[in-house]
Amino acid sequence: MSEPRPITPLERASVERLLTALCEEHGISPQPALEWSRRLRRALGKAYGRRLIRLSAWLDHEQAQATLRHELAHVAAMGLCGTPHGVQWKEWAVRLGADPRATSHTGPSLAPEPSPRRTASGLECPGCGVRIVRFRVLRGLYCRACGPRKGMLKRAVSGPYAAVVAWAKGDR
Repeated sequence: MSEPRPITPLERASVERLLTALCEEHGISPQPALEWSRRLRRALGKAYGRRLIRLSAWLDHEQAQATLRHELAHVAAMGLCGTPHGVQWKEWAVRLGADPRATSHTGPSLAPEPSPRRTASGLECPGCGVRIVRFRVLRGLYCRACGPRKGMLKRAVSGPYAAVVAWAKGDR
């Protein structure tokens, strides 16, 4: 398998052409604007209402196409369902050729690693013991598998990113 390489301007143009083709083929109007963001290092992309799709500049070409289809499904299903990844979104995702999953298990393939000295927090689920590394800790986070009753995440460690990652992997 070949090493991923940065998306080229030609590949970005092909993703933009894909957006136009999908909007025309499926009657999605108005076509949302497409932006590339170097700030999206963990998220693949984001849809902002019906007007804007922002993709991570750290995606490889395959990830960019798949993420565009996922985010365009959000634009198409806007106002049709109450939940971001509900039934109507899943129908649009399949129609547009996207994987009808809510999240990706990997981040942008070309994103640089965070600085090992950056401060991070290690969270742990009291129910199943899963460990998660976060830079920002929001209130009310819980483990998907255990749910909000048994899986409210507790801050277990805090410190340099590299040390918290080692803790999460069980190396510490």
